[in-house]
Amino acid sequence: MDTRIPESVRPLLHDYTQRLMAELPDVICGVYLYGSIALSGFEEDNSDIDFVTILDRGVTNEDTETLKNIHHTLQNANPLAKRMDGMYIQLDDIGKTNPSLAPYPYVDNGTFKSSGHYDVNHVTWWILKQQGITVMGKSVEALHIPTQWFDVGETIKYNVHDYWLPKAKSMLKFLLDGWVEFAVFTLCRIYYSLIHEDIIPKRKAVEQALQELPSEWHLLLKESLRIRYHPNEPSLFSNRIKRAKETQRFIRYICELWSNKTE
Repeated sequence: MDTRIPESVRPLLHDYTQRLMAELPDVICGVYLYGSIALSGFEEDNSDIDFVTILDRGVTNEDTETLKNIHHTLQNANPLAKRMDGMYIQLDDIGKTNPSLAPYPYVDNGTFKSSGHYDVNHVTWWILKQQGITVMGKSVEALHIPTQWFDVGETIKYNVHDYWLPKAKSMLKFLLDGWVEFAVFTLCRIYYSLIHEDIIPKRKAVEQALQELPSEWHLLLKESLRIRYHPNEPSLFSNRIKRAKETQRFIRYICELWSNKTE
């Protein structure tokens, strides 16, 4: 297996691919990793195992039931299976995003869902194209993923304006540790993508932001790292309201940076 795949994850992936080929040999084209493993940012205690399994054809009801049983068996056999997040996408649909895709099978926190939409966007395809890991099947290059950086920028633009900017209007959710961490980590990666036109693991993006952003943001950045990696240590802020307001302000700051850069 690719050296970027952590030793702890290898038995699970071996079991997964063996079961796929034993039970659905005429359906499966290949299994690929994107996300933190592909970006060499996998964290043993926190990270998901992000995958895309490419299909040679559409799945029947019988195929769907087989996939459901495979993931159920994996969960019973290996606790890491509950951290699998991924999609089953047909070969002809490579490069397409959710708005142009019919519902497809996917896995959320290890649980198989027979039909719906999940994490299929230009960021997914870009990471797979640039850094993706082949677990089984033809090489990533042979998939001929058409996604360009412009497409990624459009996806992030939507994420900034239609998701994060509205979130900044309400303070309530940012009283919670999890929302502070999620916002800061995600927006630091958005910032890095804006400046460097690349995608890196979220932790590295926060650490890079500490080197590049004005010092007024350093307390919040360090607080997000504390929440994720040292949750039992005391907060760096005197109270949650001040921290929530600072998080709102940070969201608006990054969103404005993106708007100014892309105008």
